[in-house]
Amino acid sequence: MKAFIAAAFSRNRASILLLAVLLIMGSIAYATIPKEAAPEIDIPVFTVTVSYPGISTEDSARLLVEPLERKLQSIDGLDTLTAQAGEGFAMLQLEFAAGFDNEKALRDVKDETEKAEQDLPSDAEKPTVEEVDLSLFPILTVALSGNIPERDLIQLARNLEDKLETLNGVLEIDMSGDREDLLEIIIKPLAMQSYNISLTEVSRAISNNNLLVTAGAMDTGAGRISVAIPGTIENIVDVLEMPIKTTPNNVVRVSDVAEVRRTFKDPVSYARIDGQPSIALDIKKLSSANVIDVVDRVTQMVEQQRTEWPTTVNVAYMQNQADDVKQFLGDLENNVILAIILVILTVVVALGVKASLLVALAIPGSFLGGILTLQLLGITLNIVVLFALILVIGMLVDGAIVVVDLAERYRRQGQDRLQAYLAASQRMAWPIIASTMTTLAVFIPLLFWPGMAGQFMFYLPATVIITLLMSLLMALVFVPIIGSSVKSKVSVTSQSANAADNGSKLQSLVSYMVDKPLLALLVSLFVLLLSFFLYSKLGQGINFFPDIEADRIQIQVQADGNLSVSEADNLVKLVDKTVEPVAGIERIYSRTIGSVEERLKANLDSEIIGTLQIDLLDWQERDSATKIIQNIRTKTDNLPGIALKIEKQQSGPSSSRPVSVEVSAKDRSLLPEAVDNLLKMMKESDEFIDTSSDMATPKPQIKIDVDREKAAEYGVDVATLGTLARLLTDGVLVGTYLPESAPEQVDIRIRYPWEERSMADLANLRIPASRGLMPIENFVQLSPSLSPTIITRVNSRNVQTVESGLVPGVTVVEATETLRQKIKQSDFAKGVEFDFTGELDDQNEAMSFLLLAFALAIFLMLFVLLLQLNSFFQGALVLSAIVFSLAGVLLALLVRQEPFSVVMSGIGIMALAGIVVNNNIVLIDAYNEYRSDGLSPMDAAVKAAMQRLNPVLLTATTTIVGLLPMVLGLTVDFFERDIFMGAPSGQYWIQLSTALVGGLLVATFITLLLTPAMLAWDGQRREKAN
Repeated sequence: MKAFIAAAFSRNRASILLLAVLLIMGSIAYATIPKEAAPEIDIPVFTVTVSYPGISTEDSARLLVEPLERKLQSIDGLDTLTAQAGEGFAMLQLEFAAGFDNEKALRDVKDETEKAEQDLPSDAEKPTVEEVDLSLFPILTVALSGNIPERDLIQLARNLEDKLETLNGVLEIDMSGDREDLLEIIIKPLAMQSYNISLTEVSRAISNNNLLVTAGAMDTGAGRISVAIPGTIENIVDVLEMPIKTTPNNVVRVSDVAEVRRTFKDPVSYARIDGQPSIALDIKKLSSANVIDVVDRVTQMVEQQRTEWPTTVNVAYMQNQADDVKQFLGDLENNVILAIILVILTVVVALGVKASLLVALAIPGSFLGGILTLQLLGITLNIVVLFALILVIGMLVDGAIVVVDLAERYRRQGQDRLQAYLAASQRMAWPIIASTMTTLAVFIPLLFWPGMAGQFMFYLPATVIITLLMSLLMALVFVPIIGSSVKSKVSVTSQSANAADNGSKLQSLVSYMVDKPLLALLVSLFVLLLSFFLYSKLGQGINFFPDIEADRIQIQVQADGNLSVSEADNLVKLVDKTVEPVAGIERIYSRTIGSVEERLKANLDSEIIGTLQIDLLDWQERDSATKIIQNIRTKTDNLPGIALKIEKQQSGPSSSRPVSVEVSAKDRSLLPEAVDNLLKMMKESDEFIDTSSDMATPKPQIKIDVDREKAAEYGVDVATLGTLARLLTDGVLVGTYLPESAPEQVDIRIRYPWEERSMADLANLRIPASRGLMPIENFVQLSPSLSPTIITRVNSRNVQTVESGLVPGVTVVEATETLRQKIKQSDFAKGVEFDFTGELDDQNEAMSFLLLAFALAIFLMLFVLLLQLNSFFQGALVLSAIVFSLAGVLLALLVRQEPFSVVMSGIGIMALAGIVVNNNIVLIDAYNEYRSDGLSPMDAAVKAAMQRLNPVLLTATTTIVGLLPMVLGLTVDFFERDIFMGAPSGQYWIQLSTALVGGLLVATFITLLLTPAMLAWDGQRREKAN
């Protein structure tokens, strides 16, 4: 290492040029790196969907779900297989472990699905496999509404969709609130009877005359002439004029027996903006695109197209991630600037202007070099990366402080600039490398954190490791070279030189502790035990992730019973109208979802009939989201026939509700009663709120039982009967065509008139038979029954899930333990099992990993310390600072009245472990040097403590000062010239930064008092042994 440093000094101009290039390229990287609010979470999730029109829910579970489950559940890496069977479809969702190879998972799912096809009913449609990319949520929703005809509004939205999809950075656009086109043939039963025409004849006429016929080409000897037979339907006139039956005197056309019209399919959903019908376009970006740039291009295109629209068309922008990114990154950038200023000011006070400028050079060099590396690795700039930069600001200058302080001491001893900085860099190389390696040893295990929490927090250790390695290069090479190249006077005084004079009181205290090492140890243990006792009695408990002030609220509207789309829409409109007057709301986007299949695709329970997405005003202009939710609950408590599930926008890695209980049983009939009893138990408790389950109310159905023998006598089969019955429901599909105004193929369906599509018409239905039209009542019997709306299976088990939120102030651990005890004391049916998942599952997974990572980090640090110090006692003494620093963590959280966050406080302790050992390493290194010079253990310990007083205090102070604004929740907006407290962007990091600051404060005093005492005791013990 000394040879490398000497070589760099001998080529100082090349080194300075390299630093300049690094700063320039880093600045360019910062300007161009893709920016986003939250980091992308890569969890392979796939859905397999099978449609089988008309199949019942029970048959769907038996004939569709079970064959697919048998094949799919053996796929390598599969974490959870959730299957849902409903009327006419089956849907299976496969979730793999976070970070699993996405391409391999998709390939395996497709292969196993193809193998299962042969076990499915022959009439079932081919299964489709789709990837659910959790990182591709919409970055912007553009909603169109206004007082114009529905078809015109849909056409405007489709034209806009085509324009937006051509923009650079736009991946795809999903449209909601529109309706699919349909060419509807409304047959006239009396006309068909009078012409003696059957449904089969009409269907055959349309199908056979709507074909693309490839007739080939003829070779004439003088060239080839292709033969074309135009046979596809191009417009309504083609259908109206299509002949069905001919006689010598007449031609019966479709227009004679039916009405043909261009319309829309029956609505299954509605969308509204602030109560007005609307169509929404969800824009998704490419993963490599900058969200701010993409949103700017989209809004510019929308405004450009808007000039050509009617003035009555309104445009609303919702869920704008660019605004979130600008706000979060802007706040954190301001915090970075503030932290840099505070750190530099601290160094100026301690070392003087010239030395402080040298030390400060380490910050932009490490920052910009780190950002350049992040961009090259394909990592985006997000809130986790920016906080990691704030976290390391104080650490970046630690090595530079030690080198510059020692170099200035050498200059006062008579060495020239070059010799002083070269000697200081070479002398402190291994202590600085060792201290950096011990810090890296803590963060390296965090790179392998599994699950969603690990995906979210991966960017923190990655950024810290990269920037600390850059700071090592700055401290040992670039800063000393710049210091040796810039002419300056030798400083007359320095903090390190005067440490003994200025710290006489501290020296007396250190000497006292060195004389009484047992007292020093007992005091440290007392403070540690006291902190645990106080936090257990007065602390705020434990949570998984900090509670962040939300910008949005979602309301899910749940209703029991088999409601029509219009009935469901009326209830959603009622909720919309009730919530609208609540203060603090900027905009409400409501959706009514009438189809069970669409609800499941939207990851909603089968009885969630609609959702309201509420955008709130800026956090400085309104009450907290929690207060607004309370106001909404007060307004909606008395709404009849519905239940509301109200949640703030999810922040952080947890995707689950606080409490989630899976109720399972081999006998499915046991589940309804068990779920009902559990719901009552939780609703009677004061700890739970918005409790709900996915147990759907059975829906009524009409069974048409066919007497096959009698049907055969009339020459009727089940297929003919099913086709005829479909005329009363969604119609019989006879083909498709592509009109110019439609974006895709339009279905052509035959149906009965609206007034003849009722239950009475079904009972009186007449079917073509060998003896003419016969009433179906001659060979069928209609009977009412109840059918499950949905059947859910998780990992091949019959499962229903009960979920709940928590009353403010109640922790997940407390609520879950209380519920466990109540379940044990209750008399549930034998065979019913309860599995607690939700946030508790995430919390336990995170705690297990952090404990393992902490143990691994301790081992790695001990290994590095043994390489540097070659002493088990001194290595253990360095690590003891980690244990005693826990006192500072708990006391700081207690003073700040913050709960212990498993994710954030856990990472804080691990980061703290890497930081607090550094000062101990520097102090022990000085002690060993003085011992080798012949000083006694007591004198060496006291002198090492006082000689390293300034670097120890200064490195600790820079880290504390850099994080202090985050602890206080303080944001200084340098661009808008504003100061405010409690910004949502800072709430992510309060618990982490509080843990670091508190632990570092205590650990610094431990380093200066306990470490010298233990070193002197060990030295005296060894002398006596010898």
